[in-house]
Amino acid sequence: MKHTKYPELKMELKKLAKEIKEWKRNRKEDRRFELKMHQYQVQDQVDWRKDDFRRKHIAYCMLRGRKYEQIENYCRVSPDFDRIDEIMEKYEPKAICASA
Repeated sequence: MKHTKYPELKMELKKLAKEIKEWKRNRKEDRRFELKMHQYQVQDQVDWRKDDFRRKHIAYCMLRGRKYEQIENYCRVSPDFDRIDEIMEKYEPKAICASA
């Protein structure tokens, strides 16, 4: 992978995107039968991952210097900014003082 500013967060976004795609495939009746799950259970898995992806994507873009208005210019439901701040704190580079 090319050099990115926040490679760990970028890898998590890619992993979540793959999981979302896989769970969307599981919505078909034959796949649900194999998994022994109901439609709503599979959709809950998709929705949970989509929400997590959205929060991490917003945090990733904001860490790279974008404003929220530039990331999502229209949304029906505003994201959980407390959770986004937690993600940003987890991944932002720590300043190290090199004094002495």
